[in-house]
Amino acid sequence: MSANLPPAFKPIAHYIKIANENASRDPVIYYWSLLCMALGPVETTFDEISWKLLQTSIRLEKDHINDRDSLREYIDEPGGVVNNCQRAQNISMEIEQKNVSCEKLREKIAKINQKILIGKGKLSEVNEELSKKQNFEESLKQKIEIMELQINKNQSKKDKEVKSINVLIRLVAYRKLTLIKEVMDLFKVKIDGGPASEAITTKNCQCQLIDTIRGLHIPQITHIFNHSEAPTLTALQNLTHLFNVICKVLHFAPKYPILTNLQIINPIDQKSSIFTEKCWKKKADREKLIEGMSWLSKNISHLRESCGIPTMATDRILGTLEEWIRLVIRKETVFERPINSIFSPANLLIDYQIPNISYHS
Repeated sequence: MSANLPPAFKPIAHYIKIANENASRDPVIYYWSLLCMALGPVETTFDEISWKLLQTSIRLEKDHINDRDSLREYIDEPGGVVNNCQRAQNISMEIEQKNVSCEKLREKIAKINQKILIGKGKLSEVNEELSKKQNFEESLKQKIEIMELQINKNQSKKDKEVKSINVLIRLVAYRKLTLIKEVMDLFKVKIDGGPASEAITTKNCQCQLIDTIRGLHIPQITHIFNHSEAPTLTALQNLTHLFNVICKVLHFAPKYPILTNLQIINPIDQKSSIFTEKCWKKKADREKLIEGMSWLSKNISHLRESCGIPTMATDRILGTLEEWIRLVIRKETVFERPINSIFSPANLLIDYQIPNISYHS
């Protein structure tokens, strides 16, 4: 401690130390230490003036101690200046923080107000769009009403046209069937259930049923070469011609090719020997004839299937064709086919009774 004292106070450093150590512990030693400091190291006498100086020093020191204690108590008490200053500083900091928070809130409020303005603008745009949409819906409703009226008119017109078309379809079907009947009568197609007395056949004819076209016998495929070549080819050519006419009447396209190079003869102008002789010499011609008859049989089966009529396994070509026309006339069919189409052979099976159609007003 003496090292921190100025050089002038070094002589009394010892007394200062003793005074500080005994200030609260031993007041007597404390006073005498102060007295020694007041007298200094030179003076050795203690007079009235020194005593007064000592008392003054003691009183001043005591006042200093009291002031220090009172100041310390004043500082440490809850309602003191320091606490008040601390609280004031805390309050100032809180106020500053509140100001900062208020400023942030003001910025947020400004942004919210800006968004509200933008939202109001968008809301006005939406209201405008809704108004346009409502106007469009009104105009659309008017158009729909007009279109419904037009649809009713078109439906009424369509019903009338459908009835007219149904009449025309039935007229066409009736005309086709009438033409086919006339063609069958022209070709004098006859299907016999036993030996035919009027038909000219060879002696070796083994056919159980004699089917003729224009008086000429068309033998079964299995017995065809037991018959004369010329009348047989003529009968087959007549049958081919009959089938071609039916296809043209019905606008029917055959699925398989048809032989058209068979020779036609007039049985009335020829001698009877022509009908009795066998002239099936070339094997290639016989194979070609069998192939042509097979194609013709398949085409007739295809025509029957197009009308919904199945074909049984048989080698009677003319009988299969004649049975088809009989079933068509009687409207007997097994499978469903498009009878309302004039381009289908099944149109022959249509009912001539026109269905009732309710007209729209």
